[in-house]
Amino acid sequence: MKPFIGIDIGGTKCAVTLARADRGIRFIGKKRFDSRAWEGPEEMFERIFAYTDELLAENGLSCGGIQAVGVSCGGPLDSSKGVVLCPPNLPGWVNIPITKELEKRFGVPAFLLNDANACALAEWKLGAGRGCRNMIFLTMGTGMGGGVIAEGRLLAGASDMGGEIGHLRLAEDGPVGFGKAGSFEGFCSGGGIARQAQEYTRRALEQGRAPAWTRDGVSTEEINAGLIAGYAKNGDADAIAIYETVGRWLGKGLSLLTDAFNPERIVIGSIFARSGELLSGPMHKEMQKECIPYSLNAVQVVPAALGESLGDCAAIMTALNALGIDPMYEAEETDERVLFHYRRLFERYPRLSGLKQSVMDAYLALRDCFEGGGKLLLCGNGGSCADAEHIAGELMKGFYLKRPVSSEEPLSRLQGALCAVPLTGSGALATAFMNDVSPEYVFAQQVLGLGRRGDVLLAISTSGNAKNVLAAVKTAKALGIGTVALTGGTGGRLAEECGLHIIAPANSPADVQECHLPIYHTLCAMLEAHFYKE
Repeated sequence: MKPFIGIDIGGTKCAVTLARADRGIRFIGKKRFDSRAWEGPEEMFERIFAYTDELLAENGLSCGGIQAVGVSCGGPLDSSKGVVLCPPNLPGWVNIPITKELEKRFGVPAFLLNDANACALAEWKLGAGRGCRNMIFLTMGTGMGGGVIAEGRLLAGASDMGGEIGHLRLAEDGPVGFGKAGSFEGFCSGGGIARQAQEYTRRALEQGRAPAWTRDGVSTEEINAGLIAGYAKNGDADAIAIYETVGRWLGKGLSLLTDAFNPERIVIGSIFARSGELLSGPMHKEMQKECIPYSLNAVQVVPAALGESLGDCAAIMTALNALGIDPMYEAEETDERVLFHYRRLFERYPRLSGLKQSVMDAYLALRDCFEGGGKLLLCGNGGSCADAEHIAGELMKGFYLKRPVSSEEPLSRLQGALCAVPLTGSGALATAFMNDVSPEYVFAQQVLGLGRRGDVLLAISTSGNAKNVLAAVKTAKALGIGTVALTGGTGGRLAEECGLHIIAPANSPADVQECHLPIYHTLCAMLEAHFYKE
C-alpha cells in the first residue's frame, strides 16, 4: 500500500508527516515548522507544499507515490466539503477549501477533520481506546475539545460540531472557556486552570498569605497549569487544593458524558496524561456521586496513550478513516477454527501461496466490518456478477455450519446471517438508472443509497478496469466506506484505488475466476468460523 501524507495545522506550529499503515502507523519522515498564521492561508499553503515536496524527495517519492492526504485542523470546519470555516487560532482563514487546494497540488484525494475528532480516531484505533466500540476522547489542553466514538463510528453531528463538550455549562458562574462562564473548558482546560490559579493567588495575597510560587518570584500573570502541577507534585498544599478543585469539576463534566453516552472508555489527553494522579481522586469521587451506577460500572477513565505522536497520528488517521482503512487490520488471527480454512486454501492451491497476506488482510477487514455492525456490499459484471451473488449466498446463510438462531418458532427454521448485499440484482433500479442517467454509475448509485461509513465494498473485476466497478469504488471512498478489490492480471485500476486488494495469479478471465472461487469460499468459511460455533 502506498504511504500517506498527514498535515497537522495549529495556530503556532504545523507538521507534515509521511507514514505507512503497517500494523499501526509507521512514520517515515516529518517536517515541523512555525505556522506564522498571521500571514494568511496562501503563505501557509506554500510552506506546506514546499515541506511536503522536500519530504517526498528525501524518500525517493513523487506525488504519484502517495495514496492520500489527511489534514487535522482546529474548527469550526466542514469536513464533508473539506473547507476550513473560521478557526480562532488561524486569523484570516475563512471558508478556505483546503482539500481542494491539496488535491489540485498533489493529484491524490485529501480529507479534513476537526483536530479533536482526528485525535479521537487515533486514540481509538491506535492508543488507549483500542478494542472499544463506545469511547469519548477529551483534549484537555489549552482548551477542552472532544470526539465521540459511538457504536464503532465517529460522530460528526449535523453541522460537524459533534464532540464540542468544552461548551457544556457546569455552573451558573465560573471561569470563562469557549466563550461561556462556568463552562467545562473554563474549569478544566489549561487556560481555565491558569485562570483559577491566578484568582486563587490573588485571594491568598489579599488575605496576607503568599503561595510558594509567589514567594519564588513568579508573578500572577506567569502562572499556568504546568507550573501549578509541578508544585502539586512536590507536595505543595495550595497547588494540590487547586488541582483537587479542577478534579471535582472534571468529575462533574465526565458524569454528564457518562450518563449521556454510556461509553466503555473516556480517554483524556495533555494535562490528564501528564498530571492525572492529581485529578483522579476527586474526579472519581464526583463520578461516584453523580453517575448512573450501571453506566459508571461500565466506564474506565484513562490517559491518552499516543503522547507526542498524537497530532501526527491524527492527521494520518484522517485519511485512513476516510478511505475505510483500519491501520491495525494486519494483526494476525489466532482462532484455530478460522486458521484451519486459511491454511487449507494454500495447501490445496499452492499457486495462491503468494496471496497469504492479501487474503488475511481482506478477512480481517471484513471481520472488523461485521463486528462493528457494518455490511458487505458487492459488485461485478458477468462472471464476477455471479461471484458477487455467490458470496452473498454463502454469508447470508449456513455454509459449513448450521448457524442456529433460536429454538422458538418461526426462528428455529432460520440461520444466522452476515449482512451481504449484492448490487447486481435490482433489475428495475439498474435498468432505469442506466437508461435515464448512465450505465457507468449503476453500482455507484446503489453504494450511495445503501452504503454507510463502517461498511466494506468488495469490488470484483477480472481485469481490474471495469468502469462501473471503479465508479462504485470511488463513491465508496468518498463516503468513508472500506474497499477491497478481487481481481487478476496486474490488478488494473482497482488495485490502485482500493484500500486492499487480492490479485489472482492469472490473466484470462476464466483462469482468474477459477482462482477467485476458492479464495472467496475461504473468506466466507473464515468469517463463519469466527462468528458462529458448532
